[in-house]
Formats: sequence, structure tokens, C-alpha cells
Amino acid sequence: MSSRSPSPDSDLSESPPKLDPSVLALLNQFITEREDEERRFKALEAEHVAATIAGVTGAGPDDEEKGADIPIVSLAEYKKTFGEDWQLSQFWYSDSFATRIAEAIHAQCSENTRIAFLCCPTAFVAFQNVNQLKDAYVFEVDQRFAVLSPRQYIFYDLDEPDTFPERFRHYFDFVVVDPPFLNEVTNKKVLTTLRQIMKSKDSKLLLLTSTSVEDVVKQVYDEPPVGPLKRTALLVEHGQLANDFASWGSWEGAENFGNQLPRSGLSYPLDTNTH
Repeated sequence: MSSRSPSPDSDLSESPPKLDPSVLALLNQFITEREDEERRFKALEAEHVAATIAGVTGAGPDDEEKGADIPIVSLAEYKKTFGEDWQLSQFWYSDSFATRIAEAIHAQCSENTRIAFLCCPTAFVAFQNVNQLKDAYVFEVDQRFAVLSPRQYIFYDLDEPDTFPERFRHYFDFVVVDPPFLNEVTNKKVLTTLRQIMKSKDSKLLLLTSTSVEDVVKQVYDEPPVGPLKRTALLVEHGQLANDFASWGSWEGAENFGNQLPRSGLSYPLDTNTH
């Protein structure tokens, strides 16, 4: 066997490998979509900064009484502006499902209901599009969502489940939660928060998660105000997930939630049990 040094005209002079045209097209599409998302986000951010300066929205989450909230972005605009971050386990609901669940949740509320959306910004956006409530809040670790409504965005880190604004202690009549990770540890962290922010044993919890952790759900959410949970009639649809998802509710009759959805254009009051 002999060995020799490569000649000047060997591999080093060859043309770089070329991507398959179909792969190149997908790559260009991805880059274009990301650039479009960034452009839309900056435009939305600038719009909200201008509105805050003009006094249309509160200056921040602690500025509760100042101004009125501007209308929430549409679902279509939301999805074009906020790309899914898979590292944060973000997978947006389909448009049709987001609207259905928003209408079904509104049917459980009054205009004065205090409601929190934990780790489910799509549901928050859809809910506010159906009928915007002043006491609706989205709890999220992803700070991009602060531009949706600075006053109604609450920074929430699952790894610090006891950390949230003190004014929300035993505050909420209704909480919607979609834990980002499908395991017992995540659900127990969520539980720690829920026990502190739900107002009373009469408060309602709606949990959306994979059926693969149904045993965990039954074990963790086992007593008021977070349980025992009943599997609802509502079928959960994510845009890009093939996993089987479902929803569970804590209130009497929750098993019928989603069976008869109201039409859009809701009028209040719908539930006289809330304050």
C-alpha cells in the first residue's frame, strides 16, 4: 500500500456540494417566514409602545387603572407574528379549535370573571377576540407576548411556581392551563401555582394536555379547587401535533363542556356565580 499527498488539483479544488432544489426551496421559505415574523413583531411592538405613550394602554402590569386596553390582534395575525418555539414546547392550536374553546370558555364566564391562561397564549388571544375581558391575563415565560397587552401579560416561569404578582394570590375564578411538558414534574409545578392563584373551592380549572399523561392528571389534580377532574367533550386540536390530546374540567357538569358551543357574539351575564 502506498500513500501520497493530495495534488493541488484534488478535492480541495472541487465545487462545494449543492443542495437539492426542493431542500433549498424549503430553506428559503423558512428564512422568509422568520424574516416576516420578525418584521411583524417589530411593527406590533412599535404600535403598542406608541399606544402606551398615548395613554391607550397601561404602562405595565402594575398600572391597573390607567387607560383602556387596545383590541387584541386577530388569530391569523398572531400566528404570522409569533412563530412556535419548539424549545419551549410551543405548538399553537388550530384556528377552528382556538375559536371553539374560546366560545366555550366564555359561556362559563361573566363580564367580571377573573380568568388566567397559563402556558396557552393562543387560547388567550382567541378568548379576547371573541369578547375582550379586562380581567383576563396570560401567564407565559416567553416575553414576546408582552406586546399583546402589556397590562395583561404576566411573566411566569414554571421552574419558579411560587413567583407571581402578589395581587393574584387567590384571585382567579377560572384558570385555563396547557402544561408545556408531558410529565408529572411539570404538572406538580403547575399545581403549586394553581393552589395559590385560584380564588376558592368554587373556582374552575380547565386543563388541556395529552391523554398519554391521563393517569398523572388524575393523581395530581385530585381535590378542590383543582379537582377531581372530569374529561370534557371538547376535542383538542393542535396544528402540528399528531398526539392525542384532551381536556379536563374541575366543575360540576364539566364532562359536557364543549358539547353545545354557543354562537359568536356573546352577551353577558352568562354565569351569575362569578363576581
